[in-house]
Amino acid sequence: MGDNMVLQQQTDARLWGTAEPGSKITAQVSWSVSEVTAKTDRNGNWELFVATPAATFEPQWVKINDSNSTIQLNNVLIGEVWLCSGQSNMEMQLSGFSASPVEGSLEEIAFSSQYKGVRYLAVKKSASVKPAADAEGVWMECNPLTSPTFGAVAYFFASRLSKALNVPVGIINASWGGSVIEAWLNEEYLQTCEDIDLADASNSSINDMYKPMVMYNGMFKPASKYSVNGIIWYQGESNISIAREYYADRLTAMAELWRSDIGRGDIPFFIIELAPYDYYDGQYGLQDENGPRLREQQFLATKTIPNSAIIGTNDLAYPHEAPNVHPSKKREIGERCCYMAMNMAYGYPTVQAKNPSFASMTIDKDVVTVRFDNASTGFIAYDDIVGFEIAGEGKHWHKADVKFGWGGTVQLSSREVPNPVAVRYCFHDFMIGNLKSIAGLPVIPFRTDNWDN
Repeated sequence: MGDNMVLQQQTDARLWGTAEPGSKITAQVSWSVSEVTAKTDRNGNWELFVATPAATFEPQWVKINDSNSTIQLNNVLIGEVWLCSGQSNMEMQLSGFSASPVEGSLEEIAFSSQYKGVRYLAVKKSASVKPAADAEGVWMECNPLTSPTFGAVAYFFASRLSKALNVPVGIINASWGGSVIEAWLNEEYLQTCEDIDLADASNSSINDMYKPMVMYNGMFKPASKYSVNGIIWYQGESNISIAREYYADRLTAMAELWRSDIGRGDIPFFIIELAPYDYYDGQYGLQDENGPRLREQQFLATKTIPNSAIIGTNDLAYPHEAPNVHPSKKREIGERCCYMAMNMAYGYPTVQAKNPSFASMTIDKDVVTVRFDNASTGFIAYDDIVGFEIAGEGKHWHKADVKFGWGGTVQLSSREVPNPVAVRYCFHDFMIGNLKSIAGLPVIPFRTDNWDN
């Protein structure tokens, strides 16, 4: 909590802190004449809830006092608050990384003052073996002096959502580059995972980003006290070779855990698909199918996490970015998150946001017909659709010729495969797809087989 924060509109927003044990705490807010009181416990901790009004750009204040002192938080806005989390692609600032720019960042930074209602807080990196009582961070207004430090995906999401809904939007970004998903899960869950040694959390020879539970304890758990209305998760690169086969299960467990800690029900949970990247180029035992198998796990998680969605990114890379795990097209990712939020959370079903995904296939002699979900109006008819491969019983993959059928279907064939049995689409580490819905959203990469590498 602090100056410049955004409180979630039309909810009971939690306020919390510490004072002398047994103290009476009184909270006053500028939008109500009513006071809310609480009493500190024997350890001096207190929390209370204040009812928030509808969103407003009019600055508000929150005043908290006990018998000894008063704290007043100023320039507070009421609007929508989202939590963004993950590893480096979520952490990546609008100003970019060394040798990894964010496309369009100069213009965005220069004109960022137009987003008067956007506020941003980055949770300070903190690895902890035990749940921390509080997290560090400072709420910032959006302008050319501050916006370069905003997470790029979070910035584009917040700025577009604020403009679309005409409400303030606050972002809490709790991210750590290189972190594995196990770092964002709690001790109780990880105790059920046979491949996890919880002693690694306090092993000084292991990099913090690979330690189990330490980011959950040090960053998420204290931040979870803040009332948010949705979660955007952009992580997975570090699990390409670490417990990849468990990823969907662990992401499902994480979504349930985080929602429970936040305490606001099944708030939207968006998973940003890993963009095309040539993972290690075959080094360290990693082959060309490791990236797509993690993406497959991400998509599978959306089938078990209620009120969740995948944000497709398979078209958001340039050919020269194959060796760059931080592709430059962050604006489109943030905008697609905005579209999904409008569609799923804010009552705008006319904003087409869901990516086409594999539904079923039928085989008639040498032709495979593939049907898709979220593609009833068909696809953009490019002359040369790339990314489809078909194989026969021999498991040898060949590029497929593509024809468009009725009702959002495609027909696949290859002279080299007279008796096809399986289909794959962009099932490689780095393959930029160009099959898109009429709304311009890319098909989620998929496979119909369950063959090993």
